[in-house]
Amino acid sequence: MSAYAVELAADRDLLIGTGPLVVGLVIVVLCVAAVWWGIRLRAREPMASRRSQPRSGAWQEPGETDRAARESGHGPGHQNGDDGVGYVTEHREPDALPRDGARRRPHELGGSGTRESD
Repeated sequence: MSAYAVELAADRDLLIGTGPLVVGLVIVVLCVAAVWWGIRLRAREPMASRRSQPRSGAWQEPGETDRAARESGHGPGHQNGDDGVGYVTEHREPDALPRDGARRRPHELGGSGTRESD
């Protein structure tokens, strides 16, 4: 190896070491700035309501045992006499396809929406 090649390697050694360091520092600064900005955005959001929220679908009241909850009828659909929405039962039924043996592509099958069953 000649002295010229050794001299070039020594000159670029500083650049090779500082380049990744600078890129890493920039990434860290961007991450810290993103967290700081997210905290500021969360602080601007309106506060949650302090009044008590309905316990829709709770299996038991606080401090109530499992057995007492089952006996008193607590659970989904039993919200202390409140008129709930109720349950809607819908089933997905497949569309009828012709049995001609032809291959079907996804765009030929149509949508797969949910509709009320008969």
